[in-house]
Amino acid sequence: MYVSAMIAAALVFPSAVAAQEDGQVVDAKILISRDAVKAGETFKAALVLSVQAGYHINDNAPMDEFMIPTTLVFDENPDLEIVEILYPRGRRARFSYSEAELVIYDGEVVLGALVKAKAGCSSGPHALKGALSYQACNDESCLPPKELPFEIAVPVTAAGGASDLHPEIFAKLRFKSLQK
Repeated sequence: MYVSAMIAAALVFPSAVAAQEDGQVVDAKILISRDAVKAGETFKAALVLSVQAGYHINDNAPMDEFMIPTTLVFDENPDLEIVEILYPRGRRARFSYSEAELVIYDGEVVLGALVKAKAGCSSGPHALKGALSYQACNDESCLPPKELPFEIAVPVTAAGGASDLHPEIFAKLRFKSLQK
């Protein structure tokens, strides 16, 4: 998968990615729930999306078969395993380009991933790569689908003492596999 150095570098750190292309109406920042993880430990990652005012993106399971869903896809990684991907519930809305009611995301949206550093994972920096796919629309029409590559920096440590980060974001993410 091609990862633009500018986008990947911006997403490794929790800073916003500015619109990079014409028609790019979604900014994103990536966060992880711990400042370091140990091999065998599960942690959370979040992709915080900011959809430009006047636009929306389809949720992950659009009700109209012709609408393109918002999806989060991760590359295979020998040291990091995706346990679960969490999409929030979208809101229902009607637009002039569709006869049916749609389910959308607008404003700020947080997508989550539950990630496990596999047993035997070596200490040091690791990278989890992936892409966000979406289609942005306004009240009248839709832009072509976009793919936003990202890279999550995951520091793996052999020692304890890791601290929680961004509790205001991660407390809102309710992963099914953690509720058992």
